[in-house]
Amino acid sequence: MREKFKNPTVRIMASIFGGIVIGVLICFVAISIGYNQMNDTSLINYNVKVFGLSIFNIHRIGSELVGTPNNSSMMFIGVIFSMILAIFIEIFIAFKNNIGKNDTF
Repeated sequence: MREKFKNPTVRIMASIFGGIVIGVLICFVAISIGYNQMNDTSLINYNVKVFGLSIFNIHRIGSELVGTPNNSSMMFIGVIFSMILAIFIEIFIAFKNNIGKNDTF
């Protein structure tokens, strides 16, 4: 398994997938918190925001809660986390390889 991650293409693809998963989990938690906020209060409308981006809008219609997703904002969050994760992994690998080569004093 470790041999597969020596290939930069596989590392980038894995970090893109991991970033998307992290973005989905963050959106899921934020939307869950939004629904809990709506249940605990008597709000009529609630905008769920992550990092200033509106990802979900929750409306109260009678006693029922209806949500409307903003897919473009959720996709943007996934892309941003993918890029950040890919950059951090590549920087980590570069430092690890550089330190390993410069161990001779």
